[in-house]
Amino acid sequence: MLSDVFEELLQDHQITRFSAVAEGIVTRLIFCYNFGVRDPVRLKRLTVPFLQKR
Repeated sequence: MLSDVFEELLQDHQITRFSAVAEGIVTRLIFCYNFGVRDPVRLKRLTVPFLQKR
């Protein structure tokens, strides 16, 4: 599930898979998942603010 959300975010924001931004995305996704967030839509919403700061 996390890999699907990750791939969608990369496509939606036109980010390359092996960039520093992609590392930040996966870090944020894992943090949110470990915090208990399981809903893919919510995971994306919680990650998007990180993307807007870049």
